[in-house]
Amino acid sequence: MHRNQRRTRIATSVALALAATLPAAAMAQSQPKAELSIDVATHNMPGMPGMGGLFGRLAGKQRASYGMTRFPGMPGQYLDIALDNRVQPATPAAQAVPEGLKVGKRIDLLPPDRPVEGPNDGGTIGGADFGDGGDGKFRILYYWGCGAEAGKGQPREFTVELRDGVPQMQGSMVEPRKVADRSIPAERPYVLWPNPKAKKTVADGSSLVGDHQVTGPGVPDNMRFALQQQHDFLPRLAVDMGEGEAPMVSWEGVDGARAYFLHGMSFSADKAIVMWSSASDAYAGPELMDYLDNGQIDRWTKSGTLLPAGARNCQVPRQVMAATGNAPMLQMIAYGGDSVLAEPRPADASRDWTPDWTVRVRSKSTAMVMSGMPGMAAPDAGEMAKDAAEDTAKETAKSLLKGLFGN
Repeated sequence: MHRNQRRTRIATSVALALAATLPAAAMAQSQPKAELSIDVATHNMPGMPGMGGLFGRLAGKQRASYGMTRFPGMPGQYLDIALDNRVQPATPAAQAVPEGLKVGKRIDLLPPDRPVEGPNDGGTIGGADFGDGGDGKFRILYYWGCGAEAGKGQPREFTVELRDGVPQMQGSMVEPRKVADRSIPAERPYVLWPNPKAKKTVADGSSLVGDHQVTGPGVPDNMRFALQQQHDFLPRLAVDMGEGEAPMVSWEGVDGARAYFLHGMSFSADKAIVMWSSASDAYAGPELMDYLDNGQIDRWTKSGTLLPAGARNCQVPRQVMAATGNAPMLQMIAYGGDSVLAEPRPADASRDWTPDWTVRVRSKSTAMVMSGMPGMAAPDAGEMAKDAAEDTAKETAKSLLKGLFGN
């Protein structure tokens, strides 16, 4: 009896061990051997008279680096490509590209040399110190929705008082919207483009439309695909902010856009910081200035967080202007598509067949309007948006302010 119980326990343990390993093995088998991610972005800075030539010269001299599609700075077209080669990770590969991309017949996908540096710690803006130490009291006012008048319950106010660098907080800080981050980091095992060895980067007027092929050790031999117009760079956002106590923001429709979103920020001499967004269902922040998948775009358009594809204007409530006396620095995004291409399914494929490769393409067009910010050096919009998006409700108010303004 004792021997039978022992055998039973051993058999049960073996069965449990096998059961624990089977799901992981099945999951590994269900993953493609290679996954290519292509992020496409267009950026514009309208409303800057006399600066077009300067921006053009600066954009021509700046060297593109991987990750700039998420938070672009200068006007232009940006492209990030990352390959996850599960057969031979972090192994250099090549991608044949169409002539219209204007970077040559092929690009090299290479592993990153070193991790990308994070944002700087601390910083100042408008004479206010948001780094370590110092005293000061700051009010953050949150508004939302399009229209001449702010809706009920606005603004929500959050006050921070720094005493010897220690924040004392009052009110209710608005929690950022939850946006799934599906961007590929600039780290191994991925191989990336652009990279330090890239001789050319994307120029205005370039196009992804056409045939592509990825080759390299461990890459499936048939990893060929064609990108269509819906996968290409979106047109630049032509947006204009009017004048008056409740300025109207208007824009030309962007072909291929599924939805729009606007976010504004301004501040006054008495350290009042005003945040406003076009969302009608409560405040939304700069975290929405990044890519969203199709499902999220559809849900948030239905709920009023995003403006529909047919929208062409949005009025800034007069309370936003009155709170600081300045028109907000405006950021806007047009969300493009989020498409997945895959190896064609063979006619005789089994029910549990998995493609050897997939390609995911995301697109967006963004703009930044600096009107209404006299006497202020133009900040890096990309870093500002990036730092603000990384803030969470659990961080201290000092971290929030530092994140909003960066350097």
